[in-house]
Amino acid sequence: MGKFFREPLFHFLLIGAGLFLLFGWRGGPAALPAGPSGPQSAKIVVTPGDIDQMVTTFTRTWQRPPTEEEAKGLVEDLVRNEIYYREAMAIGLDRDDGVIRRRMRQKMEFILEDISAQTEPTDEELVAYMKKHPDSYLLDPQIAFRHVYVNVDKRGKNAEADARQILGQLNQGTDPDSVGDPLLLDAEIRLSPLWDIRKQFGEEFGRNLLELKSGKWEGPVRSGFGFHLVLVTKRVGGRLPELKEVREIVKRDWTFDRQKEVKDAAYAKIRERYTVVVEKTNADKQPASTSMRGGAPQ
Repeated sequence: MGKFFREPLFHFLLIGAGLFLLFGWRGGPAALPAGPSGPQSAKIVVTPGDIDQMVTTFTRTWQRPPTEEEAKGLVEDLVRNEIYYREAMAIGLDRDDGVIRRRMRQKMEFILEDISAQTEPTDEELVAYMKKHPDSYLLDPQIAFRHVYVNVDKRGKNAEADARQILGQLNQGTDPDSVGDPLLLDAEIRLSPLWDIRKQFGEEFGRNLLELKSGKWEGPVRSGFGFHLVLVTKRVGGRLPELKEVREIVKRDWTFDRQKEVKDAAYAKIRERYTVVVEKTNADKQPASTSMRGGAPQ
């Protein structure tokens, strides 16, 4: 049963029941545009709840309650809005208005979103969602390394050859502080996530850094600054985090996808009640023009 309550079809049925009750309570959607002659459209009821809401909004905006005259003005403004709305509906001002149509669509979608948001995902559902979308939550590998910089602008066409010569010296035990060129970046990078290293040294450097072995000077590795000889001192592999580490993020993404799933399922069900006819345009009715390719008509 628990699985059934999470199905989009169940949400659609719940939405349908809610709309049915709403229309029943209001006297049916047909009563709204009935015009001045309709009994429903001739009566406007301002409830205590309406007044409380207007007073609360006024107080929040102006940091004080409304005076008696201001309260009367709020009620009259509400009545004016309702009268103009009903009269506009009665003469069809809502028809063929793209803005109103979009607004009505938004309100329908908001109802669907509110219904789907009432379903809380289980931990099992969130873990399954993470495994289905691992790239969205995968934690970057972390790498610590020491590097010696070789300035391409300074050394010109000899820069790569110089870098390889320095690499040999480093692997023979030469002090890394005694070779290479100065650079504003630290020579020793503490354990850092790959995204941070890419931000400092560039995408190409980060990609090549993953291929280097630990405990040995390697290179030259190119960056946006020039060449680097690199000694990887520590490495922590990337991993999919535990749910408790990213639960709120996963829940947000799961909810977004769930809302879309419910809206699409409800729309598909509603659309079955309609026959859609796409009429041909004048251009479609014209004989197809003859195109020439390779000397023969197509």
